[in-house]
Amino acid sequence: MCSGFATIAGSVLVAYIAIGVNGQALISSCVMSIPASLAISKLRYPETEETLTTGRCVIPDDDEHRSANSLHAFANGAWLGLKIAGMILATLLCILAFLGLVNGLLTWWGRYLNINDPPLTVELVVGYICYPLAFLLGVPRNGDLLKVAQLIGTKLVVNEFVAYTSLQTDPAYADLSPRSRLIATYALCGFANLGSLGTQIGVLSQIAPSRGGDVSRLAVSALIAGALSTLTSASIAGLLVTDQAAYTSPSVSG
Repeated sequence: MCSGFATIAGSVLVAYIAIGVNGQALISSCVMSIPASLAISKLRYPETEETLTTGRCVIPDDDEHRSANSLHAFANGAWLGLKIAGMILATLLCILAFLGLVNGLLTWWGRYLNINDPPLTVELVVGYICYPLAFLLGVPRNGDLLKVAQLIGTKLVVNEFVAYTSLQTDPAYADLSPRSRLIATYALCGFANLGSLGTQIGVLSQIAPSRGGDVSRLAVSALIAGALSTLTSASIAGLLVTDQAAYTSPSVSG
């Protein structure tokens, strides 16, 4: 679960490259985030007992869900895919609707506090919370700290696609330094956001119905651990990469 939140899929990788994000930085971020997610997940949920699969892996027979023939297997697979798609859609809509409700209440309350430009939203609050994180990642203190923190907050609350689109097209982020843009590119490269939280709960609960309670109980912790794994990769990239402009320029194909 933590590795899923810390990385991105190949399908969206192509979309990010298409909008101008450097593909080399995206791929290297995913490669670094995988071992980082394993380390952080073990710190968050350490194994205190000997695992059942130590030295061997025994898969028990499941006679209840055994298919009688290939046609039965196709039907079961189609039904499982339909249930997963429905669960993802329903969970995602519920989380985004709840987020919209909270944003509406915060904006309404922010008007009484004279917080109108920008309006008070969850993204704004999380952006300011991420301000010290951006500082710890090594973002230069030349006005880029708040911008990178707001991008990280947008990624955590909405999704990374919106954050990458803002990074590449929003004029407010056009003056980011090459170092800040590099760190932001690595820090945004992950599925750790509220929408993906519903997606992962829906998928894993349908694949393993008996572990649905465990998945729901650990989902938020896995999201936080995945986000930390991605930020760890961003900090390593900011520390080691010297030719930062080469990683922040748009990819050139052909």
